[in-house]
Amino acid sequence: MKTDLDQHFPAIADLEKQAIKRIPHFASEYLRGGIDQETALKRNRDALDRIQIRPSYLLDRTDKPNDLSTQILGQKFDLPFGISPIGLTGLMWPGAARYLAHAARVANIPIGLSNFATTPMSEFRELAQTNGWFQMYPANDKAIRSKMVDDVKAAGFEVLILTVDVPGLTRRHREFKVGLSVPPKINFRTALSIAAKPSWAMSTALEGMPKFCNMQPYVSAGLNTAAQAQAMTDLVVGPTSQDAIKQIRDRWPGKLLIKGIMSSEDAATAVRLGADGIWISNHGGRQLDAMPSPVEVLSELRSIVGPDFPILADSGVRSGLDIAKMLTVGADFVFLGRAFMYGVCALGSTGPGHAIHILEEELRGVMTQVGCPTILDIKKKNNLPFER
Repeated sequence: MKTDLDQHFPAIADLEKQAIKRIPHFASEYLRGGIDQETALKRNRDALDRIQIRPSYLLDRTDKPNDLSTQILGQKFDLPFGISPIGLTGLMWPGAARYLAHAARVANIPIGLSNFATTPMSEFRELAQTNGWFQMYPANDKAIRSKMVDDVKAAGFEVLILTVDVPGLTRRHREFKVGLSVPPKINFRTALSIAAKPSWAMSTALEGMPKFCNMQPYVSAGLNTAAQAQAMTDLVVGPTSQDAIKQIRDRWPGKLLIKGIMSSEDAATAVRLGADGIWISNHGGRQLDAMPSPVEVLSELRSIVGPDFPILADSGVRSGLDIAKMLTVGADFVFLGRAFMYGVCALGSTGPGHAIHILEEELRGVMTQVGCPTILDIKKKNNLPFER
């Protein structure tokens, strides 16, 4: 169904262009950037572009609309995609997590809240309700790790996303060049950048400077901003041991996803440790520049975990066609992060809903074109192999 926004913003790329016009340079560099030479960022796009889907035209078709509903982790969603957990949402656009949570609930899709988001988990859970999942970077300290799990449970979340692909700090060149920090360090350069974006500046003044409110309970009080940020980093950065995952699995009563799986060995280990699903991701090309794209390993990892074990995937997805491609190579559910942030930054509170609308309409069109009335049909569709 065409909306008034379709004329100006028919694709996610159009939201991206508008978003970059409305946010300070340091925020746009964080949102768009990868790591090192950003080869992995480019590979995510190139790998998706190489996937081809064979259409089937000579079918007995019905007049019923495509059914895009999907069941995952015991929940039924209206669409086969969701909103990835995103750190520093409040830096990119004040109040972004609230806009995203509301849109996810209205559209009945899942959304993850990062423990490095800038919206309190209790407020987010109230907005998103059962559509809200919580993403946790596990603390290195066992007692704090237990406290984290208990706090997520107390907030009412039923799905915990355990992210394991940050074993150490990385050097993201774009962020160094713009001097990214939270809150932003106000110097002449950042002041000019903020002054050039009055809508962002006014929204930030009303919202207040972003803070890692979900991490503050686990670090000492009274620290200055820089020391607090360093303490939070030290708290969670490091390899996640199998013992830590076992502890979390034993303590967490809900569904457990392990995010950042990219190898057959890790996939098998995640199943053995009691995960309810794996989330294939190269962190949007932000952690290791030599990583393959998730779409290049999906089929292999599907063969490891079996046909019925839930696989979620993200990284590089920007359209309904990309979502369809991910489904054809082994994903049960697809997540997007940057695409939805572009919507927020471009249009504010209406942006996430319009991004969902774009993706839904594109996916529906692809499914009609290739002869797949349901998500199960598109998952069974034979795709042409990669040209490696």
